[in-house]
Amino acid sequence: MKRTGRAATLALLGGLMLLPTMAQARADIQADVVKAMPRLQSSMNGNDCTGAMKVVSPILARKDFPSLDARLQAPILLAATLCEGNSNQIEPALVHARALTALPAAPDVAWRMRFGLELDSQRYGDAVTTLEAIQKVPSAAATIEDNWIFTLAQRFDGKPDDPDFVRLAALISGDGFAPARYNLDFEFLRLAHARHLAKAGKIDEAKAALGKVRLGSLYREASLDPVLRGLLPADFKLSDAYKREIATIEKMSIERPGLLGLPIALSGAQRALGQDQQALATLESARPEGALAKQFSDIGEQHIWWWNAMSQSYKRLGRYDDAVAAFRKAVDKGEMGRANISQTINLGFLQLHFGHYADALATLETIDVNAPGAASPYGLMAWHDAHACAAHMAGKADLAAADLAYVKAHEGDAAAVLTEVLACLGQTDAAAATVIARLDNPQQSAGALQELSTFLEPKTLPESPTAATYKAIAARSDVQAAATRAGGARIFDVYDE
Repeated sequence: MKRTGRAATLALLGGLMLLPTMAQARADIQADVVKAMPRLQSSMNGNDCTGAMKVVSPILARKDFPSLDARLQAPILLAATLCEGNSNQIEPALVHARALTALPAAPDVAWRMRFGLELDSQRYGDAVTTLEAIQKVPSAAATIEDNWIFTLAQRFDGKPDDPDFVRLAALISGDGFAPARYNLDFEFLRLAHARHLAKAGKIDEAKAALGKVRLGSLYREASLDPVLRGLLPADFKLSDAYKREIATIEKMSIERPGLLGLPIALSGAQRALGQDQQALATLESARPEGALAKQFSDIGEQHIWWWNAMSQSYKRLGRYDDAVAAFRKAVDKGEMGRANISQTINLGFLQLHFGHYADALATLETIDVNAPGAASPYGLMAWHDAHACAAHMAGKADLAAADLAYVKAHEGDAAAVLTEVLACLGQTDAAAATVIARLDNPQQSAGALQELSTFLEPKTLPESPTAATYKAIAARSDVQAAATRAGGARIFDVYDE
């Protein structure tokens, strides 16, 4: 924000040098501001916010500031917003950012700063309002990074019916929301929008919204969701949803060949249909190295996920050593300049699944989970999940017990992890109790039903350490009764991806 904001301020100041000289003959504030512009330009050019604020503060304090020509208000407000934001003076920065975006032809960076300030100050409803308003200014909307929007959506986790989240999901699901056109990571918000419409009794609109969802994995979720499952046809086949996904992504890839995220998504859909060799070929054709490295505009964020997808494809083909090597490539690349926690945990799960328990522990213990900010709450739960199971299978009961204690204490961060850990430790009764509790919770029932559902099983993989316990859980009459209350598990004609 600092670099782009300063550049925009300087551009505005430069433009003011071209204002008609008659501006100097207007009311006192007009003349005073024009006279102060060279000093403000010099301060901003030198990254001197202290000097800049000495110029703009007395001008902003004047009662006649609103009467000032908008072309003169803009650089004053932009300099104040930028400098106040950089010194963490969020309140005045936000006041000035909003005043700036209210001006005719406000600079694009003003909208970006306003949205960022609202996120930083946890004004999530206001951030949704800004995102709605910015859609009328396409050039400004293009400055808002997708990750900022995902951050906003994540702030509503656990609050699916929050009115502000309802507005956000509706906005992003609209046909005119440009970022979602080629970024499939937004699809979960389309599903949320369909759910909101269904809960509001707008069944026809909900069906139409659900029909716009492009990911097979989300149709799997919808088919188990207590609100959405009734919107699907009686002859629903999940494989058909994945086939539509493949056709959609292939079309998108022709339109936007420079997006690495598309072949990654395509390979996942292919694996769901058992097209494992084809999935590997899809990824190899988009290998983001050598001549192709410069082709992909999203390589910075997607490169590690390409390696992740390569590993998943190797795994499905039973090529364990290649899968490990691919994950290590991802780990070595890091993640946004930091250690790659996600792929390290994924590598640990891979080693666990193939029975390499000591290797899994060694991999996972390269992460210091006690360090501040080591991982997200969900990431920490995933780490303890893999570590507990590997420790148990390696005969290290004390380590497994410590992991179980952590998972129990943080169940709210990822309730399914507690089930998983108890299942690996062979505590069937306790695991079944958590499954029943989740089945009776409308916000968690879809995930629990998925665990009880039947998928096609690849013959290339060993049985996971939890498989036998889950089969025992699914056979219990109390669990079956709870599953029936939740709508029932399904038999899917795809592989679990």
